[in-house]
Amino acid sequence: QLVEVNGSPCLKLTEDEEKMTIPGMKAIYRLYDAAGHPFMDLMALEEEPSPRAGQELGIRVLGRLEETTKVIPTTVEPLHRTYFRDGQVCEPLPSLPEVRTHAQVSLNLLSPAHRRLHEPQPYPVAVTERLHRLFLELRQGRH
Repeated sequence: QLVEVNGSPCLKLTEDEEKMTIPGMKAIYRLYDAAGHPFMDLMALEEEPSPRAGQELGIRVLGRLEETTKVIPTTVEPLHRTYFRDGQVCEPLPSLPEVRTHAQVSLNLLSPAHRRLHEPQPYPVAVTERLHRLFLELRQGRH
């Protein structure tokens, strides 16, 4: 979905919060707990400093944007990779077996509470405070 035009972040406005776009070029991080399980994925603006292991983060969970939550990840894994830029391949694409293996390893790392088939615990996705402020500014037409 369109999130930026000529370097300016943009937002698709809709009454359905789940269908709104998250504006701006972003970096995505997977946050892990002390047991080695991912507990949340975090979206940040691309220019923001990367979160660090052991650093307290103020975040907003999608679906509960009205409240700030504090988390301290034990490990932080960058997820976003750029394979195409300006219509050109800038990094070799993984093979199908590599993609399959990566997906299986990622699933196996999930905690049993997220993986169980009966009443699984929802896996949260959050945004940084800075990305949340940009979202609010664009929604209110102040950017």
